[in-house]
Amino acid sequence: MSSPIMRKLIVNNFVTVDGYYESKDKTIEGLFEFYHPDYHGDDSFDHYNTALLRDSDTLILSGRTSFLGNKNYWTGVPTDPKATAIRREFADLIQRVDKIVVSDKITRDELTPWDNTRIVKVADAVSEVAALKRQPGGDIVVLLGRVLWNHLLLHGLVDELRLTTFPIIAGDGIKLFDSRPPVALKLLSARTFPNSGNVLHVYRVDPIKV
Repeated sequence: MSSPIMRKLIVNNFVTVDGYYESKDKTIEGLFEFYHPDYHGDDSFDHYNTALLRDSDTLILSGRTSFLGNKNYWTGVPTDPKATAIRREFADLIQRVDKIVVSDKITRDELTPWDNTRIVKVADAVSEVAALKRQPGGDIVVLLGRVLWNHLLLHGLVDELRLTTFPIIAGDGIKLFDSRPPVALKLLSARTFPNSGNVLHVYRVDPIKV
């Protein structure tokens, strides 16, 4: 008897040319200080992320601060007269998709109006994600959540790693990877976005027995 098909867990993140995820102060604004002026105003990354979310039915976010930051921003987009059409679509998708937030600090009251969100404790993240992958459904996407998905990599739960390299040299900050996980990466596709200078690499993640 063949084994049941597992849902695919996709990690989606951006990274600087020199391998950083964010600045030391855990923000990204400073990374764009030397962003090439030819790329300002391009929204190809928004279109890519929106397409990814369209094809997924569960979104995992990690940490109270990150979750609330995303919630506060995206719930404000529909009433922002300067918001682009693609950001309005993403705001609608992220509101409607089933969500999980991995956090020991967030409360139920803080989820409103994203009430279709389930709280998972940090200690339970591995078992909960493993169980989620066994359930019927479409793709599961992890946005941001570097600490979380580095941990999931160590436990063989990440199926696909999508890294968008931005044409930025950070110099220092927080590295994308915490350690060297026991996985091999097979390149599935690569795509360039000429108007932004971004390069997307999609890797299949194959656990290595050690």
